[in-house]
Amino acid sequence: MKVALKLAYLGDNYYGFQKQPDLVTVDFEVRKALAQIGVIHGDFCYAGRTDRGVSALGQVIDFWIDEDKAKLTRPRCVNGRLPRDIWTWAWAVAPIGFSARWNAQWREYRYLLWHLGLDMEKMHAAAAQLLGEHDFRNFSSAKVDTVKTVQKLQISEEGGLFVFDIRANGFLWNMVRKIVGALEKVGSGQKEMSWFCDLLRPELNHGAPTAPADGLILMDVGYEGLDWQVDEYSRARAAAALAATVQSRMARASVARVMERAMTLENISA
Repeated sequence: MKVALKLAYLGDNYYGFQKQPDLVTVDFEVRKALAQIGVIHGDFCYAGRTDRGVSALGQVIDFWIDEDKAKLTRPRCVNGRLPRDIWTWAWAVAPIGFSARWNAQWREYRYLLWHLGLDMEKMHAAAAQLLGEHDFRNFSSAKVDTVKTVQKLQISEEGGLFVFDIRANGFLWNMVRKIVGALEKVGSGQKEMSWFCDLLRPELNHGAPTAPADGLILMDVGYEGLDWQVDEYSRARAAAALAATVQSRMARASVARVMERAMTLENISA
C-alpha cells in the first residue's frame, strides 16, 4: 500500500530538503527515521524542493509499505526517530499511482518580511499584475517551463512585519523569493511600477532581486482524493516545541533591537 505524510520543519539546520552528498538535509533525516522503523522500501516522492534555510508546514511525501506495517507510519511513531525540528503531523492512504509531486494541484507559500516603511498600496498594485497566467522567467533562476498561474497573492502587515501569501499551480526555483524581492523594491520606492511590469516581459531578460531564504515557508499542497488524518497528539507536541523556539528567538531578536536602537542615539558614550 502507499502512504502519504505531511511534514513540518524548521529549515535553519538543513541544506534544503533534497538529499545531497555529505550534507544534512531534511530528506536525509526523514529517510533515516523511516529506515530505522523498518517501513520504507526504496525511495520516496516529495511535493517540492525547499532550499537551504526554507521551512515548511505542509510538505508532503509518499512511499510504499507493507500493509501489515501501516501503523508504524503514523506520525507519533515516526516522530520518535526524527530530530526535534522536524515533525510529521498527518497521514493518509494514497491511491495507486499517486505522486506527491505530480498530483499536486497547487502549492502555497508564505513569506515573512520585516521592513518598516513599505508602501502597501504600491505593493498591492504591483502584486495584482502577477495574478493569472504569466511567463515568470524573470522571477526565477530557472529558464525552462516558466509559464505558471498565480491563483492568489495576498499581502498583509502588522507592526512592520509584512506577510505575503502566494498560491500557484506550480513554482519555479526562487520564484517566491524573487516576487517578494521585487515587491519590496517597489514598496520601498527604489523601483517604479514600470520596472516591475517589465519583469513580466521575458524577452527583456531582466532579473528580480532574491529575498533571503529564512523568511519562506511552504504552507500547504493541494490534492484531490486524499483523506488526511491529523494526529492531534503529534501536532500538540510540535506546537509546544515551536513555542519554546519562538521564546528563544524573540529574546535574541529583542537583544539585537535594543543594541540597534542604542547605536543610533546621538548621546551614546564611548
